[in-house]
Amino acid sequence: MEVDDLANYVGVHCPVCDKRFTDTDDIVVCPICGAPHHRDCYQQLGHCAFEELHIQGHVWQHPDEQSRAEEPFQQEGGAVCPSCGAVNPPDGLFCQVCGTPLRRRPQQEGSFSFGGGFAGPTGNPYTAAFGGIDPNEQLEGVSARDIALFVGNNSQYFLPRFKMIAEKRFFVPNFAALFCNFAYFFYRKMYWVGGILLLIDALLQIPSFLVAQEYTAWLLANLKDISMGIVPVFTPQVHLWAYSLIPVLRLVTFGLSILAGLFANHLYWRHVLANIRRIKAQFTAADGSWDDKLYSDALVQRGHTSKKAVAIVLVCCAVAYFGCCFLVALSLL
Repeated sequence: MEVDDLANYVGVHCPVCDKRFTDTDDIVVCPICGAPHHRDCYQQLGHCAFEELHIQGHVWQHPDEQSRAEEPFQQEGGAVCPSCGAVNPPDGLFCQVCGTPLRRRPQQEGSFSFGGGFAGPTGNPYTAAFGGIDPNEQLEGVSARDIALFVGNNSQYFLPRFKMIAEKRFFVPNFAALFCNFAYFFYRKMYWVGGILLLIDALLQIPSFLVAQEYTAWLLANLKDISMGIVPVFTPQVHLWAYSLIPVLRLVTFGLSILAGLFANHLYWRHVLANIRRIKAQFTAADGSWDDKLYSDALVQRGHTSKKAVAIVLVCCAVAYFGCCFLVALSLL
C-alpha cells in the first residue's frame, strides 16, 4: 500500500466502513486497483476491499471521473446513440430510435472484461458501436451512420465486413446464413433471396415426397422386425429415379447452405446499399436538402430485422410438411 495525495480523496467514501475521508484521515491506496482505504480499515480487513475484482482488471475511479464517463457522447443537437448513431435530446436516457441506454459507461482502454478475458484497447466508445469505423466514413457513397441505422441489430458486426467487401476482399463468410439458410434472409428482410432459396429447397424435396408413400408402407410392413433390431433393406419398386436422386440432392442442399454462408454478407451489403440510396432519393428535395429525422425514421422502419417474417415462413413450412405427411398417410388407407 502507498500513501497518496490526501486532497484527491477528501469526501470520497471508504469502501470498508463507507465513511467519507477527511483531511485528517490516514489513507492508504491499493497498489493494484488504486482504491483508497482508511489505514485501520485496510489492516482490519487484511486486503483491498475490491480484491475479488482484481483478476478482472478492476480499476478504481474517482466518483467525479466516473460521473463524467457516464455522460453520453454529445454533438451539436443532442446526445448520440452509441448503438445506432441517432441524435437524441441532450437530456435523454434512451435512444428514441433503437432504445439503447445513452449513458452506458465505456470499458476502460486495455482493461479486462468482466467475462474474464482481456478486452484490449477499445478506442473511442462512439466508434466502437460502429465496429471501430467512424460514423461519418463513407462506404461506396453511404455513411457508416446511415448503414448502422438501417442494419440495426449487430451493426458493429456488419460494418467492418461491409468495409472489407467494399475493398474487394472476396471471402467474408456469415455462419448464421450457413446454418439457417433461407430463414436468415427472411430475418434480414431479403425476401427475394429467401424466397428463391425456399423454392429451390422445396423442389429438391419432390423426389423424397414421391418415395415417401412406398417407404412408409415398407416401414409399417417391417415394423416388427425393425423393433427387434432386424433392419431389412428398403428396395423401391416405383420411382427408382427419384430414389437414386435423393443422396445427390442432399449434397446439393448442403452446397446451397455453403454458398449462402459464403455470399450472405455480399448480398446483404448490396441490399443495404440499394435500399439506403432509394430512401435517401425519396427524402431528398430538389435543392439537395432533406429532413434528417424523417430520413432516419425511414431507415429504421424499412431496415432492421423481421422476426415476424421468419415466424410466418417457418409456420408455412411446418404446415406444408405435415400436409404432405397427411397426404401420404391418406394414400395408405
